[in-house]
Amino acid sequence: MTRSTKNLTQHIVNLRKSLKVFAKIMDLILILTVAAVLLVGTTACTRFIKDKKDTGLEGHNTSAKPAEISENEPGETGDEKDGSLENAPDSEKKPVPETEKVEEPNTQEPGNEEELNNPENKPGDAGSGIADSGQTPVSTPKPSPTPKPSATPKPTPTPAPEPILPSGIVNPYVKYTYEQMMEESRKLQEKYPDILSTESIGSSVEGKDILLIKLGLGEKKILLCGAHHAREYITSSYLMKMTEEYARYYTENKKFGNYNVKNLLDNVTLYIVPMVNPDGVNLVNKGLSAVANKEDVEAMALVRPTYREWKANINGVDLNRQYPAHWEEKYDNVGKPASENYKGTAAATEPEVQAMMALSEENDFILAASFHTKGNAIYWADRGTVNEIPRVEAMTKRLASLTKYQRMPISEKPSIYGAGYENWFRLKFKRPAFCIELTPYNDTDVPHDDSKFDKLVWNNARYIGLFLADEAMKR
Repeated sequence: MTRSTKNLTQHIVNLRKSLKVFAKIMDLILILTVAAVLLVGTTACTRFIKDKKDTGLEGHNTSAKPAEISENEPGETGDEKDGSLENAPDSEKKPVPETEKVEEPNTQEPGNEEELNNPENKPGDAGSGIADSGQTPVSTPKPSPTPKPSATPKPTPTPAPEPILPSGIVNPYVKYTYEQMMEESRKLQEKYPDILSTESIGSSVEGKDILLIKLGLGEKKILLCGAHHAREYITSSYLMKMTEEYARYYTENKKFGNYNVKNLLDNVTLYIVPMVNPDGVNLVNKGLSAVANKEDVEAMALVRPTYREWKANINGVDLNRQYPAHWEEKYDNVGKPASENYKGTAAATEPEVQAMMALSEENDFILAASFHTKGNAIYWADRGTVNEIPRVEAMTKRLASLTKYQRMPISEKPSIYGAGYENWFRLKFKRPAFCIELTPYNDTDVPHDDSKFDKLVWNNARYIGLFLADEAMKR
């Protein structure tokens, strides 16, 4: 073998050795690379798991349950005046809707504070895989603490209105009951014995005394009555408030408005029957628990949805459809005992009506007024008697000017105006008698909010009794 051949062979052997060493180096590099990749992946997974556990999100339900929002009971509406009170045309009825702004509460619930504060859920050490490999461990940054959810703010409750305190004995700012009326009348008689006296003119179906208040010392007499219809009991509190105020001004010898109260009550006596229908009023304001024969009442037709809208007496007879004045012609769309509109089997069958008729026949009343609600209106004449009662139209115009109430047209049909107290009084005595609707029409049969008595009634109607006494002195 030549020298050159030997050298070439030696180079090839050396090259093979170098390639083997290079191959081993490359294998080592590959192994180290794979190991590094695995190590980095393991570290990342460990950090992710710990981060998730630290934030308290693992297995935690983050959905919020909405808070329940109570619904207001919807109002109930309906026609107010029946035929006995000569309905005003629809165009003249002015409903007064009342709106109320309701704020809905925040429905987000607070988070689970116990889970966030549990020490077992705090971050642990960095992954041990890095320490075992002999490499310098990379510190795991602590995650930002999850903010505590704020507590759900409770809706600000609407404060209950402060009760209005009466200025004297009579409190007209509440649901007015028979018992309250009787107690207040006793106190008024004790306070004003020189000008005021009380007695009973008869009994209701359930035996309650029908109260009569005599206010004044004069020989001339006028009659004022309220609450023929049970749900219109605000007429009772009105007449009681009137009684107290007139007695007070008389005793203090002061004018009330432009009226000389002492002079009027020295010449005219007001006969006041505040509550013709005490059984019905108590049913409206106290419910069935106030009724002596609950089963009988429950068996009667309920024309409106609730007993708060009850209008009849406790026998289910509408007292202002009971008087013997065109009773046979009076329209009756019920035909049986009911919460309203039933005129009975004959005229004047009910004890409350009999008591009012006897009182009217036993006294020489110059004029009369029966108070009702709603409408801010004055019914003053019907076709059957309008031409037989002198000077009543001019008087009505003055009353309308005083109260700002609407003077209604002459009632034309006996089927509509018949059998009411004022219509019977006109027919029987040929003297003025008024049906006065004290309050605004508001498109519902539910009684008014009594706390608004001054605005609803008193501000416009405070002088009516004195006005009528003054008119009686002129006749």
